[in-house]
Amino acid sequence: ISITDRCNLRCKYCMPDGVESLARWEILSLEEIEAIAICAASLGISRIKVTGGEPLVRRDCCQLVKLLKSIPGIEKVTITTNGVLLNDEIMDFCNKEMSNVVMSLDGRKDVNDRMRPFRNGSGSYELTVPKFQKFAKSRGQKDYYVRGTFTRNNLDFAADVLHYADLG
Repeated sequence: ISITDRCNLRCKYCMPDGVESLARWEILSLEEIEAIAICAASLGISRIKVTGGEPLVRRDCCQLVKLLKSIPGIEKVTITTNGVLLNDEIMDFCNKEMSNVVMSLDGRKDVNDRMRPFRNGSGSYELTVPKFQKFAKSRGQKDYYVRGTFTRNNLDFAADVLHYADLG
């Protein structure tokens, strides 16, 4: 369930023209998310992935996860994050409440920073990688994975995969 289109990064593939369209910044209400999850559970879907934009920009993200977990038939909830807003409190919550965590990183520093800049143009790698390393360690090296968006700018993505392994 994409709970928001809002994001704290300006990834080149999400906003290729550099313009933030107001039509994109929609947020589903808790009631709408609950209805979607109830429908999913009634169809036998037992796993919900919380995505965005960046789901952690929603102040009610933790409340939303607890709501999803309370729906009969929903057994697992996963979150995908770019890591910018990760802190100890959110990591602890995810470790207690999330069956899996997806950390989104686009590869080596030069590739990631080119593809995943902040609004001011600066790269996000130096901020997010230490948080991801801490998060992975806090999860006991299980129940998480790293995902990347591969484009023509990093066709040598095998080097990125090896870089992830070097990061731990």
